[in-house]
Amino acid sequence: MIRGELFRGGDVVHLTAAEAALLSALAQKPGQAVSREELSLSGQFSGNMRSVDVQMTRLRRKIERDPRFPRYLQTIRGTGYALKPD
Repeated sequence: MIRGELFRGGDVVHLTAAEAALLSALAQKPGQAVSREELSLSGQFSGNMRSVDVQMTRLRRKIERDPRFPRYLQTIRGTGYALKPD
């Protein structure tokens, strides 16, 4: 199983394969909205859009300081999600 990791401050954050696939898909288009459909077809999700939402929630808990008010992994209403790097 492929896993990823990233750093949040000095701490290592371990990502599951699904979380890493989701983050990778968003990182390919930084600052741009990526549809839930496109994300569901990439990586581990087999076209299941609900799985994208679940994995996004889990990824936000690991990355965002306050997952309820995401800074980096933003929801684009009516479209999907976007990675907003600093």
